[in-house]
Amino acid sequence: MLELKDLPSFDTLSQFAKLYPNPDIDGVQTWLLLSRGCSDMMAEFEANLARHGLSQTKFFVLLLLKRNPDGMGVGRLAEGVSVSSPTMTGIVDRLEQAQLCRREQDVNDRRAWVVRLLPAGEALLALALPEHYHWVAQLMSVFSPQERDQLRGLMRKLTTSLADNKAIAA
Repeated sequence: MLELKDLPSFDTLSQFAKLYPNPDIDGVQTWLLLSRGCSDMMAEFEANLARHGLSQTKFFVLLLLKRNPDGMGVGRLAEGVSVSSPTMTGIVDRLEQAQLCRREQDVNDRRAWVVRLLPAGEALLALALPEHYHWVAQLMSVFSPQERDQLRGLMRKLTTSLADNKAIAA
């Protein structure tokens, strides 16, 4: 989350560039605006989910389980939401305590467990998803179909750039 609310102007960034080398002032300003927008959007997303007693991670785990009715292992769930297996074990514990999902022994591997969505988890998704979709529709209504296409393309490009920079740094 970007904690800076008072974003610097282009002039301020230009003045800083004289003190601290910055080859791309426009890039920094664009990054700040994008980061601020994404941060605000994710904070609102989290607030919407909290009204249903959900975090982003719990919400996505329930969605993954809904998409995989035969269940999923803890490791696959962890990969699906980018957390560690021990973290996912704790999340599944809490979802199980809330009776939203259940762990069952894997019939193909007695050492493994499969997590399945329970009716209460389905019911919670039935409440949360329509509200989430409505919120997203309102948020995205400011963009024309062409702007949405452009935005999707730009976000794919940004994602590729992040992955490339990560690979270079490694």
